[in-house]
This record gives sequence, structure tokens and C-alpha cells, in this order.
Amino acid sequence: MKTNPRTRRLESLIYVGIWTVGMALFILENIRIRSYSGEPLFDTGSVVRMIARLSPFLLLFVVNNYALVPRLLFRNRLGRYLIAACVLLGAVWMLQYAFFSVEMAKVIPAPEPLHPGPRPLLPMPLFIDLMLDLLLLGINLVIALIFQRIDDTLERESLLKANAENQLTYLKAQINPHFYLNMLNNIHGMIEINATSAQDMVMEMSHLMRYMLYDSSEQRIALVAEIGFLRNYISLMRRRYLPDKVRISEQFPADTECARIKVPPLLFLVFIENAFKHGISYSEESFISVNISVSGGFVEFRCLNSTHSHTGHSTQGGLGLANVRRRLELIYGDRFKLDTRATNDSYLANLIIPAYDPANSHN
Repeated sequence: MKTNPRTRRLESLIYVGIWTVGMALFILENIRIRSYSGEPLFDTGSVVRMIARLSPFLLLFVVNNYALVPRLLFRNRLGRYLIAACVLLGAVWMLQYAFFSVEMAKVIPAPEPLHPGPRPLLPMPLFIDLMLDLLLLGINLVIALIFQRIDDTLERESLLKANAENQLTYLKAQINPHFYLNMLNNIHGMIEINATSAQDMVMEMSHLMRYMLYDSSEQRIALVAEIGFLRNYISLMRRRYLPDKVRISEQFPADTECARIKVPPLLFLVFIENAFKHGISYSEESFISVNISVSGGFVEFRCLNSTHSHTGHSTQGGLGLANVRRRLELIYGDRFKLDTRATNDSYLANLIIPAYDPANSHN
């Protein structure tokens, strides 16, 4: 498991704080005891005894935190960790027992009482040391497991984000071949009708391709730029149809209304492409209406087109619409609304998404 440097630094600061407070309390307690006996508060002997007293606790912490926990516990070797921790605890307690024996040897033995009571299994100082050892291990484990959980959560979120970005890249990449194929078919059909117009369409298509290849590589793009792309696309498609047979209308907000708004690139293209693919008939009057508005912190996109029995409008959208839904879910979660409605003679796609302010957006 990868560790996060920021969480490791925070964990180290917590340990430093705990040890600083613990050592300060230990030193103050020793000063208080020595003040009762009239001994100097500090001398060489007292400093050596304090160091010897604290060393086993420090050894227990260092070996457990930097050897046993990362190499055994975090690698799911729980049995080995428990055995190693018990051995470590026993070794540290033997050091404390040795220190206790040396200290007791310096003390003149007191006379035995005439009627001695039951003696404890462990002298009280050794029993307290054992409890402190267990408490130290417990605190160390709790802190280590908490930060492991934090690392696991951060790593899982990072993987989810990377997976979502990969899916978005894949879904957006699917748009380009579909778009190019449609445009080439349009130009091919126009060559036989009007070669000059077909040449103009090639130039206009180059502008659209430049946008799709370069500008649309960003996660968010200015709504103004996206609207400019849609205008060019609709203008290019208009060349294919007679105005008395196909009515194409568009309504977009002024640049000042959407100057600070960003949207995912090529989000609306699928709907407009489907409108031209399924909504136009050469034998019947047809219409396409595209509308984008900005209001109340939301961007609303509406695309209404005619349908005809021979164009298969019931399947309008297909894989392209499914990809759009997936993109919207990955980008916005549940903060979008997409409605599609088909009738006998029309098809409506209505999409509402949040308007992003690039100054406040973290995406």
C-alpha cells in the first residue's frame, strides 16, 4: 500500500506531541518527588535514571511502530504480528525488571512485618510498567490503524478519479470518429450537387476538426467557445438542405451571459448530430431547433427536431445518447437532468447542468 507523505507527516507530529507531553509529565513527577526529600531537583544520577526508565518505552514504540506494524500488521500477517508483539513486550518488560532489580539493590531492605499479609505476584512498580507497556502499544496501534484507513480512503478515491478520467477520455474519443464519418458523408454528397460548396465545407470542417483535436482536450471549456463550435457545425449542415424544405433555427445566449461559464467539451454535439440524422427527410418538410440558455446558475440545452416514420426516430440517440448519460454521471453525479421525449412527429432532448464558475471550480 502506498503511503501519503502528508498523512505520514501528520502522524509523526502526533507521535512527537504525545511523547513530548508524556516525557514532560514524567520529568515533572520526578521533580515533585525529589522536592519532598530535599534532594537536588536535577543531578547526573537522576538524569541517568530517567533515561534508563524511559528507554524501554521508547524501544517498545520504535520497534512496534517502524518494524512490526508496517512489515507484519499492514501486510495482513496478524498471527505473526501478535507473536512478535508478545515477544517484544516480554523483552522490554525484562529490561524494566532488570532496571527495577538494580534500583532495589541500592535500597536497604526493610524489616519483615511480624504478620505478613499475602504478597502480590508482581511488585507494584513492575505491574505499572506492564500496564504502561500495554497502553503504549494500544495507543500506537489505534493511531497507526486510523492513518492506514485514511491512506486507504485517499488511494481508493485516487483510483476512482483515475478510472473516471479514463472513462471520460474513452467516451469523448468515441465522438470523434462518428463526427468525422458524418461530415465526410455530407461532403461526399455535396460534391455531386455543388463542388464549390463542397470545397467551402472542407474548409469549415477543418476549423471544426481543429477545435475537436486541440481545444476540446480540456476537461472544461468556455461555454462561449462551445457555442461558437455549434454555430459553425449548424452552419455547415445548413449547406446540405433547401431552406424551404428544412427549417433550422438556433438561439444562443450573448457572450456576456456566459463569459465565466465552463462546460465539458462536445457535450451537446451528440444531440444535434442525432437531430440531423433522424430529424431530416428529403421528401417531407422538416425542422430542427437548437436552444441554449443560462439562468439561475444552470445551463439549459434544448434540441427539438421533427421525426418521420421512415427515419426510425424511436431509436434516436442509441449508443451516442448512452455515452452522453455516462459522461454526465461521471462529471456531475446526480446534479444534472436529462429528459428525452418522443412523439409521433417530434423528438425533444432537454439537458440541464450546473453553470461552473472557473474561479471557484476545482475541476
